[in-house]
Amino acid sequence: MSERSAAGGEAVSEFELSCATCGGTLSRTAVSGDTLGVAVEREVVLAECVDCGERYFPRETLDELT
Repeated sequence: MSERSAAGGEAVSEFELSCATCGGTLSRTAVSGDTLGVAVEREVVLAECVDCGERYFPRETLDELT
């Protein structure tokens, strides 16, 4: 995902955004496709909230899975 900064400037990655659920910090993590119920043989990258555990799929991951 490439959101724009509030000022409309440069692109911002998912990992620079706040969690939509609790406002916490998102960190890059990788989990197996089996964990997500996705038929891939490798780990996939997620943005995971360090506070509440909510998970978000970065654009790069969605592009790889489709």
